[in-house]
Amino acid sequence: MNARRIALMAVVLVGVSAAVFGWFRFVVHPNPVACGYCRRPLRANLKATAEIDGKRTEVCCPRCAITEANQRRKPLRLVTVHDYLTGKAMAPEGAWFVEGSHAMACDHDAMHMDDMRRPEELAFDRCSPGTFTFASQQEAEAFMRENGGAVVSFGQLMSEAQFQ
Repeated sequence: MNARRIALMAVVLVGVSAAVFGWFRFVVHPNPVACGYCRRPLRANLKATAEIDGKRTEVCCPRCAITEANQRRKPLRLVTVHDYLTGKAMAPEGAWFVEGSHAMACDHDAMHMDDMRRPEELAFDRCSPGTFTFASQQEAEAFMRENGGAVVSFGQLMSEAQFQ
């Protein structure tokens, strides 16, 4: 009888531990796999953490956050960005950005069809032009030489968010 009670308590303890771990992992500190705005996959070397109107969200790229803030007509704050070369998180104020390059920052969904099943041209993409983040201006300029675009500072990038 005593062994049965111990086994039952062990099973209950394991179950409670698993429930607490699951709650902490998926409710308190979830690890998002998709952009909070466009639902595209998050890539370690492109993602950012944005705060729009006081709500933090993991986003696929800084451009997606700027587009979302402008569409909502709410202020934007970039909390963290990730270096394109290393994937390391960093403060956006010290980062350099390349915009408008030929490289694709975010993956696109499959081709869309209209009502007549004809392919539609992409008229708007919230993540275009792609915005790539770099830890140094030299790295950003090297990327720009290979892929085109323009190197911009954090201040220049944030000036594109219309509601500061």
